[in-house]
Amino acid sequence: MKFHQLRVLTDENVSPKVVAFLRNHGLDVLDTKEQKWHGKSDDELLEIAYHDNRWVLTHDADFGMLAIHEDQPYLGIIFLRIRNLKSYNVIRVCNQLLHHEIDFSQRALVVVEEARLRIRQASED
Repeated sequence: MKFHQLRVLTDENVSPKVVAFLRNHGLDVLDTKEQKWHGKSDDELLEIAYHDNRWVLTHDADFGMLAIHEDQPYLGIIFLRIRNLKSYNVIRVCNQLLHHEIDFSQRALVVVEEARLRIRQASED
């Protein structure tokens, strides 16, 4: 599965411009702000995403901590760990993901940094 085929839950820290960009490129996006889920805990959002077969798109490292260190169930997390969080830069990074050869069909934590991309596949326990 490619990035443009994902079902995504965007965290409240993701700009509406980024949400619109993702939708314009065919992604099924459930946006935390549109759902009026302000203040929901990260574990609640991770659980919602998991039960709705969605990847979480966020700027928040806490989702990775919940998934990796606290063993919370998750389908996938895309952590945009970039310095410039202006919407045009986040859109640029998401556009690069659209063209990157990543297999999103397996559970993983994808960390997107300025100069590199790290993928941590979930272990099958």
